[in-house]
This record gives sequence, C-alpha cells and structure tokens, in this order.
Amino acid sequence: MNDAFLSLLEENKRLSHLAETDWLTGLYNRMAVEKKVNELLSKRQCGVLFVIDVDHFKAINDRYGHLAGDGVLQEIAHALTDMTLCNDVIGRIGGDEFVIFMPIRQGPDFVESRCRQIEQHFRDLPRSQFMESSLSLTVCGSCYQKGDSYSRLFDRADQCLLKEKAARRKRKRSGETGPDRSPVDRSLEIDIKRISRELSEPGQANGAYCQDFDNFVNIYRFVERRLRRAKSSVYTILITLMDEGGDFPVLQEIGPLMDSLHEMIQYSLRSGDVFTRYSSCQFLIMVCDATDLQTDSIAERIRENRWKGLSL
Repeated sequence: MNDAFLSLLEENKRLSHLAETDWLTGLYNRMAVEKKVNELLSKRQCGVLFVIDVDHFKAINDRYGHLAGDGVLQEIAHALTDMTLCNDVIGRIGGDEFVIFMPIRQGPDFVESRCRQIEQHFRDLPRSQFMESSLSLTVCGSCYQKGDSYSRLFDRADQCLLKEKAARRKRKRSGETGPDRSPVDRSLEIDIKRISRELSEPGQANGAYCQDFDNFVNIYRFVERRLRRAKSSVYTILITLMDEGGDFPVLQEIGPLMDSLHEMIQYSLRSGDVFTRYSSCQFLIMVCDATDLQTDSIAERIRENRWKGLSL
C-alpha cells in the first residue's frame, strides 16, 4: 500500500512538472510563470520583471527551417538560465518571447542597466552558437509598484519593449546607423563569410599549389578559358626523373626521390603556380603569368638540383 501511494505521489509530481514546463526549452511555461510570480509578489511585495524578445526570429525560421529555429530558442534558454539565480523565475511565454522575474527590490537604473547587459551578453556570444550569426535581443523591464500583479508588471514591460522596437525601426528608416540591420542583409553576410571560410585554403603553405591530377586538369581548363578573354600566358613543364642512361630509376628508389623532387618543385615555384604528379616518375607544372625566359629559368633551376647518377 505504501509503495503504491509513493508511486502515485511520484506520478502526480511528474505530471505537475510537465504541466508547468515549456516542452521545448524546459523553462516554465506561461501559466506557471504567472502563478509563481504572483506567489512571490504576494509574499515579498517587490520584484523586477524583464521581457525578452528575439529580433527577426521569423527570418531565422524562414531561412534555416523551424528545427534550426527551435535549436536557437533552446540555446537562448540555456544562456538565460546561466545568467539567473536559483530564486529567479525564468520562462518562455510564447514563440520567441521569454521573461525573467527577480524577487529583489531595485529601481529603474538597475532595470535599464540589466536590460543592456543581457542584450550585450548575447551579442558577445560565439557566432557558431546561433548558426554563425550574432543574436540580437530586445530586453525591457519594469519594477514592482504597490498592488502589482504579474499581468500589470508584464504589461508595463511589454509596452516598453514595443516602444523600443518602434524606435529602432524609426532610426533605421531615418538612416541612422545601429546594430539593427535587415534580416536579409544579415543572412547574406553570414553566408558570404561562411563560404569564404569554406573556400579558403587551410593553413596556406609557401611555394606552388600542389593538386591531384584531376584537380590539376580542372584548373588548367579554367585557365584555358580565361586565356580566351585575358591577355596572359601559361606554360606547361613536364619534369621527368631519369638516371644517367636515360632510364627510370629502380623501383625501390623512386618513392624517396619523388618525395624530394616534390619538395624541390614546390619551393622553386611561386604561390600562383600549380603542379601535380603525372606518373610514377614525372611531375607536371603549370606556370602562370610568366615569360619564355622566366619559364626556362624555372625549368633550369629545377634541373640544376640533381642527385648522383640521376638527371631531370
């Protein structure tokens, strides 16, 4: 009987927790926030309520999808939780709107300072935490006044938030610069920066650009197309490793010798030149924007670096 009673208590506790919890973020839901804030106001007769709205959240959903948007809301919930104390009430009251209630006695200066602190905290978070975009929030608050309930506190803070957003839109229309930009502009800037990072050569090495043969062919064909419109020059050099008798080296020696030749070629050329391994004993080089004399000089410089019993 006792076990059954304890099990029933545990189940009621679990259901009660589910009833007051936002399914996505794990924070209090709207009804639970209102209930708990009213209880604290009745008991302490003080407090500060902050209303937090995510700027341009619809653009995140439209561009990246609702699953990505849900992930952003979860990250916001975690960050806000880290900024609050155990006695504070924090909840998601709908869509992209959150509230924080602090059961403390403070004035307007504290409210203003804390609002700006929360906004700045999210601007300073790593871009990667929010799909490589710095997140913009609008935060406004209100202090307890005698006779206040949760709804009256919330209405005052929410009115301040609506005025703040309207003022930002007005500043933007009048041409003033500020942190708010078009969500489309922000998204495009994010995409361009991400693409640039993906395209850029990681850990750029000195010397010529070494590629496998298939990529070398693609680069050559691109340059070939470019030459049809631009006045430039491209020379192709074939380097073959042979012994003094004009034969290829023995199989056991080819690997180390070709590795050494690879390094020699790389550092004998410029960073704008490209080369590839063409066969077991050959390298193919593409020299861009050079004269006949410069190309001959490059080939001769490589040929002069020879080993005993071998030639190029």
